[in-house]
Amino acid sequence: MSNQIPGPKNQSLDDLSAYLGREFAFEGVDEVTRSDIRRKLEVHCFYCPIHYEEDAAKAHGYRTLVAPNTMTSLWAMPAYWSPGEPMFFGPPGQSEKVGGVQLDIPTSYTNTVNAETQWEFFEPVYPGDRLRGIRKLVDIKPRRTRVGDGVFLTGETTIWKQTGELVATNRNTGYHYNENPDGAKELQAAPIVGPLAPESPPERVPAVDWSHQRYLEDLTVGEQVPSHQVWLTYQRIMMGAAADRMFSSMHHNRDYAREAGLADIIFNTKGYELLAEITLRKWIGLDGRLKRLGPFRMSQNSYPGDTVICRARVIGTQVLDRQGIASLEIWYETPRKGEMARGEAVIGLPLRRH
Repeated sequence: MSNQIPGPKNQSLDDLSAYLGREFAFEGVDEVTRSDIRRKLEVHCFYCPIHYEEDAAKAHGYRTLVAPNTMTSLWAMPAYWSPGEPMFFGPPGQSEKVGGVQLDIPTSYTNTVNAETQWEFFEPVYPGDRLRGIRKLVDIKPRRTRVGDGVFLTGETTIWKQTGELVATNRNTGYHYNENPDGAKELQAAPIVGPLAPESPPERVPAVDWSHQRYLEDLTVGEQVPSHQVWLTYQRIMMGAAADRMFSSMHHNRDYAREAGLADIIFNTKGYELLAEITLRKWIGLDGRLKRLGPFRMSQNSYPGDTVICRARVIGTQVLDRQGIASLEIWYETPRKGEMARGEAVIGLPLRRH
């Protein structure tokens, strides 16, 4: 195999390999707040007592109202800009400022897509907490795909509270590539213009009986979890990306998205993650715990007008350290395009006999 990665700068694998295992430290710029939690949940029109009410959260083993697990990365994000730094909004054609927790690795690729992600959760996150962490590159795989030539870069992230408790770990793979003009593009359908026609009627969210608790003994292998769906509009996609502080233009700028080969702006990865957490939370009850989410592999993008449905089924159960543990298969689909992503989850449930 050649040790050159295709790209305008002909960057070598040796250059990237020099970064393997190197740790990059980061600190979240903001503390966890109730308003951040509310702004994210309002995108999904989702109410859960432990995310809104102190008394309810305390009654179910939390110190106070608690953040959804899948919001953890929000408060680990450094600032886009800090006092004393130069302005990063430049002339047309200048690269955008990238948000989130990034590997500080120079690459020559013009496009990046999220290929796979996995989270494991250890400690609840509460208003007032501050987060910090370390991220490192752990794997490099050059690959030519239908969209272009590039490389899969896998990073591992560990997040702690400033007080020292381990909060979560993440393993994420992104595909960095230069578009192949002769390759397949998603932009084949007619442009979406005018009022959006949903694939199915907008979701009707039935009230959840939060007094009902599910126990491990209630589960059977093969059992289907009740699905949860969201109908995507431009407003919803942009509100969700803003709540995550994910300001990449592919989530709010149709022209930019189409220049990148997409049909329109796309639903962001953090939106998929919270959709899975909501689906599971409604089913496991307030004493259930989300322990792991992923790995998820994305196969298609979701656009305005799509109805994204999250489904899950039980694939295994066990008792570990006197706690019920269940493994689930999770997948996303839309009526128009079929499956969009597939992954796994692990939950903790109380035992009736405990």
